Amino acid sequence: MAHHGGRLTKNAKRTLLVVEDNAINREILRAILESEGFNVLEAENGLEGLKLLEEHYEDTSLVLLDVYMPICDGFEFLKQKRADKRFDSVPVIVATASESRHDEITCLKLGANDFILKPYNVDIMMNRINNTVHLRESASIVNQLTWDKLTGLYSCEFFYRRVDNVFTTINDDTMFDIVCSDIVNFKSLNERYGRKNCDRLLKDLARRLCDVLPGYIAGGRISGDTFAFLIEHQRNRAWVRQLDNVSKGLMGTSLNVKFGVVECIDRSLSVSLSCDRAIIAVDGIKRTFGVDVAWYDDKIRQQQLAEQIIMESMELALEKHQFAVYFQPKHSLRLNRTCGAEALVRWIHPDLGYVHPNEFIPVFERSGFVVRLDLYVCEEVCHEIRRCQELGLPSVSISFNASQLDFDTPDFADQVAALADKYGVDRSLLHVELTETAYSDNPKRLIEALKELREHGFKVDLDDFGSGYSSLASLNMLPLDVMKIDMSIIRQASQLNDYRIVHSAIQMAQFLDLETVAEGAETLGEVEELKALGCDAIQGYYYSKPLTRDEFEKYLAT
Repeated sequence: MAHHGGRLTKNAKRTLLVVEDNAINREILRAILESEGFNVLEAENGLEGLKLLEEHYEDTSLVLLDVYMPICDGFEFLKQKRADKRFDSVPVIVATASESRHDEITCLKLGANDFILKPYNVDIMMNRINNTVHLRESASIVNQLTWDKLTGLYSCEFFYRRVDNVFTTINDDTMFDIVCSDIVNFKSLNERYGRKNCDRLLKDLARRLCDVLPGYIAGGRISGDTFAFLIEHQRNRAWVRQLDNVSKGLMGTSLNVKFGVVECIDRSLSVSLSCDRAIIAVDGIKRTFGVDVAWYDDKIRQQQLAEQIIMESMELALEKHQFAVYFQPKHSLRLNRTCGAEALVRWIHPDLGYVHPNEFIPVFERSGFVVRLDLYVCEEVCHEIRRCQELGLPSVSISFNASQLDFDTPDFADQVAALADKYGVDRSLLHVELTETAYSDNPKRLIEALKELREHGFKVDLDDFGSGYSSLASLNMLPLDVMKIDMSIIRQASQLNDYRIVHSAIQMAQFLDLETVAEGAETLGEVEELKALGCDAIQGYYYSKPLTRDEFEKYLAT
């Protein structure tokens, strides 16, 4: 803020609104104010002044207001200004020839910030104007830091401060809950409806939540579409029903808002940590249909701690080769011999012991580490194919699983090719498996990546066919070589003794010139049915469980 000797410098242009019925006085004031570096707006009565204020209130630093004017006097101007909350931050200095104490008191009661008399003492007037503008702008800066301009909630940092202040002020045994809200797929809404409409949505949602949350104390905007609220602890959870309709009708669309709750928060913990816990609870239900509220509990805390250990351990685990690769054989029904295998990664942690892939793969995917793990497994596969050749064992194809992030990596196919060439592996023996769920995220890039892999000479397997919703689209659009029928389909067919769906899947694959592999076959009856239906190969416990490297090599030798 540029000041010099209590006056604004020439380069600090601010706008003042002069509301004065006397044209000569307005001309004099304009000359004085412009010489002091102000832009000046003029109105000859209070009604015109209110219209100008309506148009320029966001840019107006101060109103210099006469009291006695025709049509709409200064008193009426102040009344109407005070009635509109948008104008709260614009200060008013009343300038009048009247020396009536009653007028001065009335103006101050109506919200005037200061009072100066005519004829003007220029030095006194400008110092009062500059001081008032300075105070207004200082307050505005604090206000901007304290409040989120869009929603009217506290800004993130000041929400934390407000909650800390509540804890300090209330020293009894009162318990509090933190509630965090999050809009699912908000970025997509922004793209579809535009920022202006979505800003209005956030504003309306914040207002509604403040109205419906029981025991509401304070609310803050933690990030773009994430709000946090401090409420008095609720003895039962019946209040969540009030959230059912909170998003209905907003922007005329079906809005999916999820909530995370931390009950009876520990005051010794930072407010930000309590909010993080509520957000973790929200994240856990984002993809769960029909569940809109989640409570942070000890189970989530233990899971969070376990994930943190995984995050801290993954780099060293890769360096120390803690990830073991197992191989589950695939058996050709036509040739009646082993025709391939799938590489499956296992993690034996020195402290946690066996860590299931369902526990560490999602963490690796969120962090991006999964790309490095997949390339590690790919190299282990190449190494094993080479070892089998050197040992004189049958040459069979081996597949490894690739995640969605792999296909988003521009040079993924080149990296796989480099590993195959490093070990002198026939590229046709190296298969890349993808699950059909990867198709829905970025189909265009996925198709390009698969084409690149096949151009390099690798085979592409579609894993878990039938487990998701995009099966037919996947078959029709993706460049594939092998279709693996999910074990859930085989299991259901076996239980019902009805293999029509399996038969249809095999027929579709044959029509598209794809090899078929049935996953999870465990009984002779299942094997015979699949062979009769024309299935090419089986990967399941009937023939073998996943094997260590040494076990797999012995299996191939028999």
